[in-house]
Amino acid sequence: MSGPLMQLLSQGMRLWLTSVCSELEQLDLDLDGSALGLLAGHLQGGKLTAKGVVFQNLALANVELQSDPIDFEVGGLIKKQKLQLKHKFQIQGCVTFSAANLNKSLANPHWLSFSNNIASQLLGANYLASYAIAENKLSLHSDDGRSIQCNLEVLDGMLWLQPIDSKSTVAIPVPMDPAIRLENVLIEGQQLKLMGSSIVSAGAAGSK
Repeated sequence: MSGPLMQLLSQGMRLWLTSVCSELEQLDLDLDGSALGLLAGHLQGGKLTAKGVVFQNLALANVELQSDPIDFEVGGLIKKQKLQLKHKFQIQGCVTFSAANLNKSLANPHWLSFSNNIASQLLGANYLASYAIAENKLSLHSDDGRSIQCNLEVLDGMLWLQPIDSKSTVAIPVPMDPAIRLENVLIEGQQLKLMGSSIVSAGAAGSK
């Protein structure tokens, strides 16, 4: 449905997404709610698709998310204040990385410690130079020319790197936001897809 209140809510969510993403090239937002529900501060759910996203220092090619019902404060929204959520809610969906996205993330200082750690443990090198996606595997390349292939596995909601044909049999966990729980991982062609869910906390979720 459309209408002034729905437009305000959509604008508030777009502003919130823009504020939490350091890059956002394209965004499509589809909100589902009735007039009476919106007046009571209730949204039945929403769907989001985005491209060219950088969120929490991770570069993402594509994002597809769907939310559970959302409850929000109507008064602040009408005054074009920060969008206030009454309760936390869950989102489910999929994010997609290309090799270029992974290497852009690798170059971020936030991931330097993790990259150096896996370079040391899996390759006996000081630095990780690049990632590549091929043959349904993730390849890691060090600064001194060494490389190794890894499988990616989801265990207990977390993502793990499992080296292939290596003396090291220890899987390495990939650091994640604790609010995110992964359900599956796929490598298709030149893309890595992660599927799972996350909890969005109550409180401020956007600003004018």
